[in-house]
Amino acid sequence: MIKPYADLSRLGKIRRLRQVALKALEQYDLRVKWVKFLTIETNTMFQIRTEDNRRFVLRIYSDEETTLQENQAEIFWLNALKRDTDLSITEPVARRDGTYITVVSVPGVPGERRCIVFKWIPGRPLETCLSPENYYKLGQALAKLHHHASTLKPLPSTINPKKWDRVFYYPDEPVVYNDPAYGHHFPPARIALLDKVIVRADAVFERLFADKDGQVLIHGDLHYWNVHVYRGEVYLLDFEDVMLGYPVQDIAVTLSYGQQIQNYDTLVQAFQQGYTQLRPWPVEDLCQLQTLMAARSVMFINYVARIDPDPLAYIEQRAQRLERFLHRCEQT
Repeated sequence: MIKPYADLSRLGKIRRLRQVALKALEQYDLRVKWVKFLTIETNTMFQIRTEDNRRFVLRIYSDEETTLQENQAEIFWLNALKRDTDLSITEPVARRDGTYITVVSVPGVPGERRCIVFKWIPGRPLETCLSPENYYKLGQALAKLHHHASTLKPLPSTINPKKWDRVFYYPDEPVVYNDPAYGHHFPPARIALLDKVIVRADAVFERLFADKDGQVLIHGDLHYWNVHVYRGEVYLLDFEDVMLGYPVQDIAVTLSYGQQIQNYDTLVQAFQQGYTQLRPWPVEDLCQLQTLMAARSVMFINYVARIDPDPLAYIEQRAQRLERFLHRCEQT
């Protein structure tokens, strides 16, 4: 009798998921030499090496984070970017039949798992080599991304990404910060703090989404772990969170990372200079930008409270930042 998946250790689950990866790879014209576990974030990733020494990554999607339609939007934009631009990006690999997403079921793994193969991205994460030069290049890359998105209107009717038009924008995302069952992490004052941020964020979302013509595809998660640097070039990774929104939202995501480092202001200046070399700066004012950052922080607080067995230190750190944010914005 097969042991239930939920009762397996982490290693046991990885071994089962490796069988998913192997079954998905049967659909590709790849002569696979070996398949090794790479990482688990929200998704599970395996590294692939072929007999001709090429490297790939196979992603097994988490059902909680995306839908098949959203995965199809990701593939659509990546293929369009490869066709239309000189950007260095992660590239999906077509199956033998020309499609990209494989739905796999194997004994001992509940449900069906969506899989996709990408070419290996060289280099190291931007987080390990932060510099004004690299942030200037990142600003240019994001401007090119947004310019290309502006050319893809109207989108095909088959493309239906989610929208970042509210704080909790994932479909069916459980909101727990104000649930009494989580009261040990969220005393009344902390709930009130998050409520205030959400009210401010809702006002920003309402103003943004009133401009329906300004909506474009955005990356949605372009932080310094989703950018690699190789031989002086920046590579953009992980378009899984592609969504409909506005360029300022992408910028808020990128600049919300690294605020604790000493030369953060210098990096931001370099990023803005790189962006504005190619496109007008889409940020209305600093408070708008910081409100979007704060909205994302509230979402993460709620998410971590739900999935982390010991989230209190994270929640407290983020809550302190939100208090500083409200203090600054209330002075403007």
